[in-house]
Amino acid sequence: MPDDHPAEDAAVSRQALNPLFHEPARLALLSALAPAEYTDFASLLRITGVSKSALSKHLSALADAGVIEVGKSDADRRGRRIALTTEGRVAFDSYLDALDAIVQRARR
Repeated sequence: MPDDHPAEDAAVSRQALNPLFHEPARLALLSALAPAEYTDFASLLRITGVSKSALSKHLSALADAGVIEVGKSDADRRGRRIALTTEGRVAFDSYLDALDAIVQRARR
């Protein structure tokens, strides 16, 4: 079925694409956190393929925005465990919905 307002729908989808999430390393990081209760720093290093300092900067930006929380690992007090906040999970789900809408529109 053709869309009655494709330009308006595209604009709404683009507005929902949070630029904080759209950076490739952050997208990989958030995608790793989404299905998990929490993930450790070393796992995120492996998943994203960025340096320790780059990952720390990405985590700081996301934590400052209230998207994630970083805490100490229960098993290893030097380790860090990273989790999406409730607000971060909602925002990332909205981002994924907007991205999916754009992809679906492109495949019509």
